[in-house]
Amino acid sequence: MPDRGSTRSDLQWASRTAPVFVDINGDGTDDIIGHVRRFASSQGQDLVAAFDGKTLAPLWETPPAEGTDTSRTTKVIAQGGRLVMSEQRAVNLLEAETGKRLGRVPLSDSPRRLCIPPGDSESVWVEVLDGQHLLLNTRTATARPAPRAPPRCATPPLSPQTCSMSRPVELTTTCERSSYPPSDIRGFSPTFIYRNANSILVTGTRRPGTSVPMAALFQKGTKKPVWHGVVADTDPLTLKDRVPEVAELTADAMYLTYELEQGGVRLIRRDLRTGVMVWDVAIPRSKDGSAPDAVWVQGSRVYVPHWTWLDVFEADTGSLVGTLGRW
Repeated sequence: MPDRGSTRSDLQWASRTAPVFVDINGDGTDDIIGHVRRFASSQGQDLVAAFDGKTLAPLWETPPAEGTDTSRTTKVIAQGGRLVMSEQRAVNLLEAETGKRLGRVPLSDSPRRLCIPPGDSESVWVEVLDGQHLLLNTRTATARPAPRAPPRCATPPLSPQTCSMSRPVELTTTCERSSYPPSDIRGFSPTFIYRNANSILVTGTRRPGTSVPMAALFQKGTKKPVWHGVVADTDPLTLKDRVPEVAELTADAMYLTYELEQGGVRLIRRDLRTGVMVWDVAIPRSKDGSAPDAVWVQGSRVYVPHWTWLDVFEADTGSLVGTLGRW
């Protein structure tokens, strides 16, 4: 049986960057826009598509221009009541409600990132691989050179501290590879450190002893952890010996994925103030294909992309709303 809210089996979720969450049909629930691949008669077609946030039903689709590996070059961002969609050597301005194209600006090379400058209500900074970056005005559909990145818009360079090359740069929580947590915890060997404005999450493994995935949660400015221990409230020997790499922090919650020794990935939520487990749920079909490389938290929903699917969960309960993509 397909999951409630799943789309037809000829569709694959293919976004490698941030989905767009915006209420384009005015029903009070954020709708979802991202890169998909649709199949008909064994032929795949790359599309940018919008889905209703309540039912996950399709709202519209538009094809990007021809080009190689459009899942890498196609990025979408919402700004000024419109959408900006990149392609191999151009950016397009779209009407959010319909996907209709309103304008096009050529680029000197492939786009790397789309970013909204802090405090700006109508512009999108376009990072271009050859350094000839642009600032696109979504109101006038015009662009001007912008060689210097606005604050928090430049793609961080790769370094020994890079967490993962597959980690999307659009995530609001930062991540670094480090063995120096805010304080030492006996029997805990840290690997990744995640930060937001108020909290720090450290993931690693138990050492010495049988290696199992562990985590510790700190409030900024304090050395005593709010909580630390095995990532899940379960038998540690049922967990795969792998450091959790997918985590996100919000103002009041920590979200993290972990893997089971017998296969499958689970998603947990812990309270940031107490460390108490709020819920622990299975990610559907996670025994198949690749594991999630991001968790997106938006409003009352949590979105987990993995392989050809985008699973949607209720943030309060962990209940599965539905799935976009092939099952």
